[in-house]
Amino acid sequence: MLYQISRKYRDEPRPRHGLLRTREFLMKDLYTFDATPQQAMETYALARKAYDAFFDELRIPYIVAEADSGSIGGNLSHEYHVPSSSGEDTVISCGSCTYAANEELAKTQSTMSEHRRSDGNFVPYRSWFGVSKDRTQLFEIILPRHVGFEAAAVSENREAQANPYLVKQLYPHVDLSIEHALSIFIDRWKDISPSKEGQKLASSSRPRLVRIYDYRVPISSIDHHQNSTGGGHLLQELSNNVDLEIVVDRSSLDLARIQEGDGCPKCGSKSIRLQPAVELGHTFYLGDRYSRPLNAKFTNSTAQQIGQTSLVTPAEESKLRQDDKDKSWFQMGCHGIGISRIIGAVADALADRQGLLWPRVMAPFEAAILANEDHQAAAESVWDVLTQYEPGFDPVDAILDDRDRGLGWKLKDADLIGFPVVIILGSTYSKEGVCEISIRRLGSREKVATKNLREYIARKLTVI
Repeated sequence: MLYQISRKYRDEPRPRHGLLRTREFLMKDLYTFDATPQQAMETYALARKAYDAFFDELRIPYIVAEADSGSIGGNLSHEYHVPSSSGEDTVISCGSCTYAANEELAKTQSTMSEHRRSDGNFVPYRSWFGVSKDRTQLFEIILPRHVGFEAAAVSENREAQANPYLVKQLYPHVDLSIEHALSIFIDRWKDISPSKEGQKLASSSRPRLVRIYDYRVPISSIDHHQNSTGGGHLLQELSNNVDLEIVVDRSSLDLARIQEGDGCPKCGSKSIRLQPAVELGHTFYLGDRYSRPLNAKFTNSTAQQIGQTSLVTPAEESKLRQDDKDKSWFQMGCHGIGISRIIGAVADALADRQGLLWPRVMAPFEAAILANEDHQAAAESVWDVLTQYEPGFDPVDAILDDRDRGLGWKLKDADLIGFPVVIILGSTYSKEGVCEISIRRLGSREKVATKNLREYIARKLTVI
């Protein structure tokens, strides 16, 4: 295993959302190298277990979602998300089971049926357009304008939205960052001179229109639709000037975007939820995606040494020796956590109208001690009690606010900073000789005698 904790840089045209999208950020990366796929999967499971423990300790709501490995490669990856209104990702999860996936990879339970009007005609279709990165191909998703939806014993038709991520899976070179793909494609080709007999563009240079049909679009509609150019008069005009090649993809896919209440692909319940979220961590199993191009292999002596460990069975060791070319490539994994992004995401997820609200493991101090001017000496005694080592209790990481300010001002400032525990020595201490303990995360405010403070705070710190 190789750890790397360092600054990274991104060419962000417009940094936004505070620490969530910045040009410079801090990352923790882990790279793993194993001799066999079995060992690599064991290591991957260990890394995920460590990430689960890490996010559990933050005491924040998080979602572990199946994810698309994208350009990094590999065939297995998981993302760690925190639900947030500022999130740029959409996580699909089920309220009845453990299914969760990034929208790019999410599936839904579909019913293979054709949706017709009451008069027997097929429902109207709608189109979504995308364009390739080199602007030579236009992709058109064709799906019914409305799709059937059933939830809570209610059946209805609702407007369908195209799922462009499925196009990305079929045609990886599509550019999903473009919003007005049809206009961009037309602008790219509209100035091409009309093709003449014998002067057609080479097939590799010709613009192409790739039509991908949702499974609900019947064959009869496909036969009728493919004889037209679609896309309105602009695309029709372009087809008159350019030798436009039309490719028909009779897809068996459900090309409609997943929506709230769709069927879960794991348990079948109509409990699918969509949540905006911030990605904080990502784990990848890479296999030999990079080791093969780099010719990175274990030597025979290294492989033999690994074969002597308990992690490799005799059968695996025999295969490793017999087929060195296929079995001795590094089996790699990479795992990353956005350290600086966690700060912004946690602040956004837990803050309320009074201010920030840090988990214990991230807070600048576990507890803040506040007192009015009459009880400053008593506050110092409380600080001594909490920060001293005592058998059975760890010292509390506490700060004493001894600034020359009123208690009300100190209380507002403590809430703004977001200390997990606030210990107050005010009017209640004057009347009853007890402290007030405010824990906003739990919504509690209780009176506790000084002699019981250590035990009480130690117990509360285990849950915040």
